[in-house]
Amino acid sequence: MLRITIILSVFFLYSLSAGYSEYNYPRDDFYQYDQVEKLIQNLNSENPAVRRRAVWALGETRDPRAVEPLIAILNDGNRSLQINATYALGRMGALAVVPLIKALEDEDRTIRINAAKAMKKIRDPNALGLLVLILEDKNPYVRLNAAWALGNIRDRRAVEPLFNALKDENSNVRKNAAWALGKIKDPRAIEPLANALKDNVLNVRNRAVGALRIIEDFRVVEHLITALNDKNRKIRDSALKALEEKTGENFGQDALKWQKWWGQNREN
Repeated sequence: MLRITIILSVFFLYSLSAGYSEYNYPRDDFYQYDQVEKLIQNLNSENPAVRRRAVWALGETRDPRAVEPLIAILNDGNRSLQINATYALGRMGALAVVPLIKALEDEDRTIRINAAKAMKKIRDPNALGLLVLILEDKNPYVRLNAAWALGNIRDRRAVEPLFNALKDENSNVRKNAAWALGKIKDPRAIEPLANALKDNVLNVRNRAVGALRIIEDFRVVEHLITALNDKNRKIRDSALKALEEKTGENFGQDALKWQKWWGQNREN
């Protein structure tokens, strides 16, 4: 028994002195200065797996030195690394806001797209002004990610710019704008969302119903009744569920009965 204890103790000491290989990283609470530097060096490894693990681990460190190297990965030719970098920067929180804001102004659309994706995860109000500006970016992927990020921030100052995004030529931008307005829950969005119920794209109409469902204003009922006439059953079912939640009534999908009820109760 004593011999086993001695062997284990020697092995433990040897492990500590041997350090970590480029494949083995310590837990979050054991990161040391030299380990962060090692991870940054590993971003230049020829082995994609090593680089990918380094990107992920740097996000967990939340070390300010990791921000700029991770920003650089946003334009890496390896798609998997780009995605990991957006998640890693998202985990960096406020530390990454200023560099990401700068990246959102980059001429390279790939950097702008991935920077906007990272901003979705940070949810920092300091980025609101620039996110509003890039709602008009020439690239639709930048615009749709900006809309989503604004929904996560949930700042009412973004409401009117999102109204314009509801008219975007790209349906995914319109869809994300509707989702964002639902997250912000500002009653000013009721009429623009009601107009979005006429969109020719199913996913946009579906997001609009979902947004109206969570806005806490009784006026949404009138527009949800309108959605009962949608040609798509999914939309009609979502509208009915929202109506039942808002009113406590159940007239099924009979729009005429709902309209009659609404005429008698709209002032209540």
